Amino acid sequence: MGKFNDIWVFMEISENEPKLVSLELLAKARELADESGSRAIPVICPNASEHSPETIICALKAAIEEDSPSAFLFGSTPLGREVSAGLSAVMNLGIASDCTNVIYRESNADLLFIRPTFDGKLYASVSLDTTPQIGTFSTGIFSLKENTPDIQTNARTLNLASDENTVKARLVKFVEDAGLADSNIEEASILVAGGRGVGSAEGFDKLRELARLLGGNIAASRGAVDEGWISRDYQVGATGKTVTPKIYFACGISGAVPHVVGMKDSETIIAINTDPAAPIFDVAHYGIIGDLHKVIPELIEILKQTK
Repeated sequence: MGKFNDIWVFMEISENEPKLVSLELLAKARELADESGSRAIPVICPNASEHSPETIICALKAAIEEDSPSAFLFGSTPLGREVSAGLSAVMNLGIASDCTNVIYRESNADLLFIRPTFDGKLYASVSLDTTPQIGTFSTGIFSLKENTPDIQTNARTLNLASDENTVKARLVKFVEDAGLADSNIEEASILVAGGRGVGSAEGFDKLRELARLLGGNIAASRGAVDEGWISRDYQVGATGKTVTPKIYFACGISGAVPHVVGMKDSETIIAINTDPAAPIFDVAHYGIIGDLHKVIPELIEILKQTK
C-alpha cells in the first residue's frame, strides 16, 4: 500500500464527555501510530445528535478526500455502526466489523484486523486493500492501561453542514428507555452472569438480587439467551458484548471459548459450577464447586447481614 498515513478515530461525545470506547480506540491508535511512524487523529463530531448520519457521513467523506488517512477506527455503537457502514458504502471501502484486535504490518504498511467467526470458535484475519481501512470495535476490547488520552492532541473537528437533499431521517423526539441503562453492561464494575445452569428465567431473580446488593448488574451467556431466559442485551461473548469489570461472577456457565473471549480480561473472575472439570475454572481466579441455587442465596444472606 505504500506509505502508511494517519490513523483516524471517530470520537463519540455523550453529555460533553467522550465515550469509553472512543477513548480506548484512541489509546490503541496511538500505539499503532508509534509502530507505524504515523499519527493518531481524534475526529470530533460536535453535536452529533443534532445531525443525521447522512450529514456526518458526507462530512467524513470530504475530510478523507482532503487528508487521505490510512485507517479509520469506530466504536461498535449504534451511531458508529451506521456511520462506518454508510461511509464504506458511499466510498466503496472495505470494512472489518466487530473486531477483537488490530495489528500493524510493517511488511505491508497496513493494518490487519482480527475478528471472530463461526460463533467465536475461530478467528479470521482480515486484510483490506482499500484506504482508509475501516474497523469497528466494542467497548472493552482495548482497556485503558494508563491515563485517559487527551482528545485534543492532533484533533480534527468535523465541519457539519446539513444538506436537506441528503437527509433521509432526522431526530424528532427522544424517548428515554428506562431499561437501556440497566442493560449497559460494558461499563459495570461488577457483573453477576448466568448460564444454562441457572435453569430458568426465574433463576435470574436471585442473580439480580445479588447484583443489586453488590452495586452491579447482571449478564448472561449465549446459552441462557438462546433459552429465552434473558434479553440478548445482556449477552457476553464473541457474539455478544465484551466486558472488563472489576469482578465477574460466572454462575452456571461452562466456560466455552465464545463466552470466555468476552470476559477473560475481567480483573477478578469468580466461577460457581457443579462440574469441577468445567473449563470456566481454567480462567477463574476463584472457584466454588457447588450448586449456584444454594451458593447464591447464602451469599445474599451474608451481604444482607453486613448491610
